[in-house]
Amino acid sequence: MIDFIKFVNSDTVRNHLQQIRYQPTALEAAWLTWQCETISIEEKYTAWQEIIETLPDCPTGSLTMGLKAKYRDSTHTFLQAYIAQQEELVSTFYQTNEPAVYYAKYQILPKGERFWREYRSIERSFPSLETCLQAVPKDEGKLFHITIYKENLNGDFLTAARFLPDHRLAFVDARPGSMCAVNMGKDKWVLYTGVLYFPGTTSISIQKNFPLPFHSGDFLYNPNMPEGRFCGGIFVTAETELHDTYGFFLRDDKPDTIVPLVPNLLDCEYYPVDALPESYRILPLLINFLKIKYDAWYYWSNYTDSID
Repeated sequence: MIDFIKFVNSDTVRNHLQQIRYQPTALEAAWLTWQCETISIEEKYTAWQEIIETLPDCPTGSLTMGLKAKYRDSTHTFLQAYIAQQEELVSTFYQTNEPAVYYAKYQILPKGERFWREYRSIERSFPSLETCLQAVPKDEGKLFHITIYKENLNGDFLTAARFLPDHRLAFVDARPGSMCAVNMGKDKWVLYTGVLYFPGTTSISIQKNFPLPFHSGDFLYNPNMPEGRFCGGIFVTAETELHDTYGFFLRDDKPDTIVPLVPNLLDCEYYPVDALPESYRILPLLINFLKIKYDAWYYWSNYTDSID
């Protein structure tokens, strides 16, 4: 039987869940499979099929308008339809019945960089998928994935797909850069985004169920979220009595002030305190508040002076 916890992207979170022998529900296992950044679409099909055959069924609990009731009530039924949809999207991506060009964007951990991954693009088109994949540099750092955008000769977006470093297909995206729906009917679109898609409400709810090793006052970072992105950069965790776990981040436009946001903790790792950049010297000032049982949200809500 597949150990679905191995699909967790964060080494810290994965090790913790394996140590406590956490057993995910069918819905949690389906989501872990979907979000895993190291397995191919064929491996995902296999994992989802095993969920259908071996794990007890449960509701998806989706609140997405337009999603059929049978997909709300049964994770197994949803997965069967989702697999069929993915197979259809894969077939569409590989179709060559009209001329097309391909563009590549890739994510790497640059040479010499310890923490932050970055996205880079090749500023030209290619006449085939193979030549586009082969054009991705292999000497810039550790490669994590490649996203290929397919357009017709008029420059109209057709579809996109993500590939692993060894060029195995990871999944197909029905929209460019996850910005707008293209070429998909409403009934299919709600199936595509209504349960597993992040940051949908169901996906966010699924993540809240996992017991995590992090506590108030921990310095964390998400390798995929460097400074300059929403919920990007180093942050301090804050557990509260009435709210979700927050992260206190530096504001990009005001580096001497902090802002509470809700990070994706399942992808996070510990950030070593001795490696904190000078610009983050403000964060240790929060530790005395967060290491004791003080409601950090109350503290933030009642704190109006900026910290110098």
